[in-house]
Amino acid sequence: MPPKDGKVEVRLEALRALRRGELPAVTAEALRLWREGHQPVDIRVRRAYLRNDKLESVEDERKPLPMEQRPLAARMITPKGVALKLHLMLLFAAQCSAKPGRAWKNPYPVEPTPESDHSWVGLTATIARYRGPGIQGASVATNKRRQVTEALKKLEGLNLIRPTKGPGRGRQGFDLLHESGKSTPAAGVPYTVPTDAELFVQVPREFFTEGWLYVLTTSEIAALLMWLDALKYDGMLTADPSLFVTRVTSAVRQGAYGLGREAYETHQQLDAFQLLDVLRPEKRHYDGRWQEFAQDSSDLACHRVALTPNGFSRDAGEVVQEVLQRRDALGDWSRPPNAPRRYWTIKLNKPKPDDGTK
Repeated sequence: MPPKDGKVEVRLEALRALRRGELPAVTAEALRLWREGHQPVDIRVRRAYLRNDKLESVEDERKPLPMEQRPLAARMITPKGVALKLHLMLLFAAQCSAKPGRAWKNPYPVEPTPESDHSWVGLTATIARYRGPGIQGASVATNKRRQVTEALKKLEGLNLIRPTKGPGRGRQGFDLLHESGKSTPAAGVPYTVPTDAELFVQVPREFFTEGWLYVLTTSEIAALLMWLDALKYDGMLTADPSLFVTRVTSAVRQGAYGLGREAYETHQQLDAFQLLDVLRPEKRHYDGRWQEFAQDSSDLACHRVALTPNGFSRDAGEVVQEVLQRRDALGDWSRPPNAPRRYWTIKLNKPKPDDGTK
């Protein structure tokens, strides 16, 4: 029997509570928001939000980029905070209402009101349990409001929102700012939906309407954004013309995406959740050794990653809970027995050397 992982046990307990509690209502509200609007297939997230324009130098894994040098998405990786999740929900809501190139005026209050169809508290799912005396429900609601308030302060500090009633008063209303983070307290750049001419990654709308936003950790979400970006802008062909894969080296992961080793290792969870297919090069064994090792650096490839077709179209809570239960029992991140992989190995298409002939 493998030793228990305390973090997995805590996460599993929290997920069960979330599924028994507000997760169904929150995902239903997100779906209603999508159906009432333009029904975008994907949500566009500008590349500057998750990737530095310049590759910063990181000499040692133990000395990551200073926080101020990391992309905004990486700055919001926290064990308990909901700032990253709330901000992505803001982008989702904006693109349900506004078309590419158009500005979006936040129409929803933080707290639910009789006049508003939606609220940011209603579109946020959190584990805000209270174990002390008093009325349990009221205490849980109070803790949830506190988490949302702290998230708004974080977003204001990153110049991603601007309170309409003055600094520090985001709960009374706010405007969404450009996700590049180029705004300042003195001069805010209003948010507009990315146009086709801009650089952006595409997050499937089911990421929001099937609950993935709420049940993944912030590390998993940040890593997922990295993989979506790499697949779009650094994808490579394989011997199978229908399969595009990508890789992210340690230098790029740290210097461009601002992500540490812990975030990178979430590829195991994302593979077990069947959101990504993590593939090994054809000459690499599962123990990490290489067949026909050569000094050619092209042989020393990272694991390749592909997007699993229709991975986001399943109920996130059900999928993740099943994987966590198996992880808790068996001690490894694995898919269900009835979920075979599309590819066990891959063969990369290497460009032919240019010998100068036509």
